[in-house]
Amino acid sequence: MDDRELARRASVNFGEMLATVGRWGVGPGAVLRRPDAVGAHIAALGDNPWFDAVVVPQGAHPPPDDPGLPFCMWTFADHAEGRVEDPSIATPCMGIDLGDARRPTADRAPVDVVVPAPDAVGAMNDRAYGSGPAFGPLAARLRGGRVRTHGLEVDGRLACVAMTLRLGDDLGIHYVATESDRRRQGLATLLLTEVMGRARDDGASTATLQASPDGLPVYVRMGFRRVGLLHGLVRP
Repeated sequence: MDDRELARRASVNFGEMLATVGRWGVGPGAVLRRPDAVGAHIAALGDNPWFDAVVVPQGAHPPPDDPGLPFCMWTFADHAEGRVEDPSIATPCMGIDLGDARRPTADRAPVDVVVPAPDAVGAMNDRAYGSGPAFGPLAARLRGGRVRTHGLEVDGRLACVAMTLRLGDDLGIHYVATESDRRRQGLATLLLTEVMGRARDDGASTATLQASPDGLPVYVRMGFRRVGLLHGLVRP
C-alpha cells in the first residue's frame, strides 16, 4: 500500500478516535464532524492539542479558524487562516502493511494480553506524558465497544497499555504508554506485535498511528514507515 493511502487512513483514524473520546467523555455535542475536520471540542481541556482538537483528512483544505473549532487543528498542511503552528507538537504519521509486520517466532512463549479498564489506560497515559488528570477521567466514560484496550502485566501489575480503533481493514493504534520503571524492556513492542497479529488474523490489512518522540524509534524498528507529518496549528 502506498504512503498516501496510509497517511489518509492514519488521519481518518486519528480524527475518529478524537471524536469517540469526545462523544463518550463529554457528550454528543462535543463531536465535530465536517468534510474538512473531524474531532472533538472539549472545553475543559481547551489548551490540550491531543483532546481539544480536530484532524483535517488527507487531501482536504484546512478550514479558516472560527469559534466552533477547537484549540488545535491537526493537518498535513503547514498553515491555516487564523492559526499558527506549534512546531514542538508536530507528529509523524506512521503506517505498516500487516502482511509485512513482524510475526511472533515459533519458539516464543504466548503473550498474555489483558484487557485493562479504559480509565487505567488513560491514567497511565497521563503519568507517562505528564498531562495531569486529562485522559483518565475521559477514558473512564468510554462505552460502546468501538475502542478496545490492551495491556501487559509484569509481576501482577499493569505495565504497558494501548487502545485500538478498527476502521474497515485499518487498525488505528492510540494511547500507547509504559510505566516509567518498565521502559526500555521491549514491552510496547511485545504488546503491539501481538495486537497487530490478532488484527491481521481478523482481516485487518494495515495499522496506523501517530508517533511520540519516545515511541518513534520503537515503531521504526517494528517496520512502520513515516507516511506524513501532522502539523499542530493552534490559535495565537
